[in-house]
Amino acid sequence: MDRTTDLTDIAVLVVEDDYFIATEMAGVLRQHGARVLGPVPDTQRARELLRRESPDVALLDVNLRGRMSYDLAEELLEHGVPAVFATGYDASILPAPLRGMPCLLKPVDTRELVRVIHASGARA
Repeated sequence: MDRTTDLTDIAVLVVEDDYFIATEMAGVLRQHGARVLGPVPDTQRARELLRRESPDVALLDVNLRGRMSYDLAEELLEHGVPAVFATGYDASILPAPLRGMPCLLKPVDTRELVRVIHASGARA
């Protein structure tokens, strides 16, 4: 592992409603040393987890069973937690205030996932 793939000491909140995708992404993050919070399938459970845990970065699926994760992303940003989106949609669907945030297209390339989480976690 080089320094750009070492996620040791980075706590990552994973919010993804697809069990298999959530499990795969959480596994990749753990393999690179991240402390994974969740994964959780919706914003309600994410908020419950946030009452007990403080992530360094959040990985958010855009569409969680028909509900967009934009409000959660904005709340996280207000608390200084950067968010990374993962979506099957084009990044242009992000609302204007969130357009500068990293957006990974599904299926997510694991190397890119680790690189973006590392960069976002290092800034946190």
